[in-house]
Amino acid sequence: MKLLRDCWAALLELFNVVTLSPNLQPASQQVLQGNLDAGLDHVASGGPIFTPPSRPQDPDSTITCDYSPMGPGGQQFNILTDYETLIPTGITRKRLAGAILWVRNSRIHMSLQLLTAASEITVKNNVPFNGTTIHWHGIRQLQSLEMDGVNGVTQCPIAPGQSYTYRFRAWQYGTSWYHSHYSLQYGDGMAGPLTIHGPSSANYDLPKDPILMTDWNHRSGFQDFQVELAGPGAPIMDSILLNGEGQGKKYLLRLINTSVATSFVFSIDNHNITVMSTDFVPIEPYVTDHVTIGIGQRYHVVVEASPKNSSGLPDLREAFWMRTIPATGCQNFQLGGVPDERQGIVYYKPGSTEYPFTARGTFNITCTDEPYAKLHPKVAWTVPKVTLPDLDVPNATLFEVGRDKPAAGQGEPLPTDTFLRWAIGPKNLYLNFSDPTVLNLKNKQWNPDYVVIQKPNPAGTWIYLLIYGNATTTSSRQVIPAAHPIHLHGHDFAILQQSTASLNLSGSTNLNLNFSNPPRRDVVLLPSLGFVVIAFKADNPGSWLIHCHIAWHASSGLAMQILESQDQLLQQMTPARLAPVEKGCETWDQWFSNPKNLWDANKLFFQDDSGI
Repeated sequence: MKLLRDCWAALLELFNVVTLSPNLQPASQQVLQGNLDAGLDHVASGGPIFTPPSRPQDPDSTITCDYSPMGPGGQQFNILTDYETLIPTGITRKRLAGAILWVRNSRIHMSLQLLTAASEITVKNNVPFNGTTIHWHGIRQLQSLEMDGVNGVTQCPIAPGQSYTYRFRAWQYGTSWYHSHYSLQYGDGMAGPLTIHGPSSANYDLPKDPILMTDWNHRSGFQDFQVELAGPGAPIMDSILLNGEGQGKKYLLRLINTSVATSFVFSIDNHNITVMSTDFVPIEPYVTDHVTIGIGQRYHVVVEASPKNSSGLPDLREAFWMRTIPATGCQNFQLGGVPDERQGIVYYKPGSTEYPFTARGTFNITCTDEPYAKLHPKVAWTVPKVTLPDLDVPNATLFEVGRDKPAAGQGEPLPTDTFLRWAIGPKNLYLNFSDPTVLNLKNKQWNPDYVVIQKPNPAGTWIYLLIYGNATTTSSRQVIPAAHPIHLHGHDFAILQQSTASLNLSGSTNLNLNFSNPPRRDVVLLPSLGFVVIAFKADNPGSWLIHCHIAWHASSGLAMQILESQDQLLQQMTPARLAPVEKGCETWDQWFSNPKNLWDANKLFFQDDSGI
């Protein structure tokens, strides 16, 4: 059974969160009961063939996974297999995610192992005064929009005491995370890592469990959001949390930034790091001594246990600091109160308690993505060339990021409110929990609050988005110097250009687009006062959220929906597929209509943020 578990697309693992509040002692971890090997005893010959993830450098490590339902016999799956078009068929695996425990200053007690093909995860909401949804970050959700886990878009919130079952296929492989998409819940700890095993583009000996790095506040995100709205300035973060360990040989580390408002620079003193994937995209490996990770981004890196000192000679010390350094320009800790960046220790001697005396490298810690020129996907894309900005080109659209002041009588949550809110589309996003987009696909016109950008394109055409933080054009939108990690649901996208310069739309435009195997991922950093140009193929009908992953900005409204191929989507969303969504909305409305269920039934409003 061990060999069978090593197979890509035969196993999806959701590891438990083990990051701790600095105020708490470690707690025991409850795992789900049951036989995790159930359903694997029907083996037969003729299954797919690929190299297992944990021993890629072993010349004898090719394994034939003998699952008869998993596709053509002898089909080879490797790092060059186009994961967007070809995966093993797999077998369906059902699993109860158990009670989601959202507890202040604690963590989610959730540990799952799931076979892919059609994974089913049932989530029960035990939060007494709030709904919830779970978003599977970066999962493509090909032809499964209603499983994307965004309240107000793909479903209503799961009412307290109720359950919802998510069913989806994991086409990509690599590391990601799951998190609540209900208002600011993930900032209060409702998140965890997600790994799908697959081929790798660099050798390693042993994989380590995912490492989640995040900022943390001693106050609830729902409390701090009032600071985002009313000011002055953004909420101040208190702490850094990290889980992880490392020792010996050549290790695969799975790095995930699950922060509310902080980009991190990850490093291990005196160690080189080989980077081999960005988000869910395998890349040509490159060597560095640090990795900058934006919110929502993930990296697979290999760390070789051969530390060297500044002279390049072997460093024989037995303890080295592992660092998560808040990136300059992408963090908001108290001035003079930035938490200690030394968040872990790598020991080379078992049982050692030696205190490390190693120093941070001399690298730059400015907020930025990893160097554009180093990110070369293994499976190449060639993007059709267009001339931008040319609004006559179908599906080429410009979007400006900034803050808007509401017109008189059109404030949110109350009409008289005058809060400035972040926006990327024509206005800030503000969803109705009880009326998700997926139940309104016959609409010819959309409520402006939903910020639906319609893209009625034939399958296979491309969508181009030019997103900027400060252009040389006149705009009434207030521009604030800030970098924004922009995340798209439902697709990986190609990054045609990423620039720290202000976008110039005049005759001497500073656009210089790369269409030949550009970097590809699902979260890109929009540089402060700069711009990015992204593109993706319209091959997945859906209403896909695109938003800033700074939680304060998303809750303020810095988001919009790309409604891709609405007519095709309407045909896909049959009554049978929409029935669970409609049932979920019915139970949500029943719960919400009872004032006894609300934390404060006398409040003039229930929802003060965008909903996401």
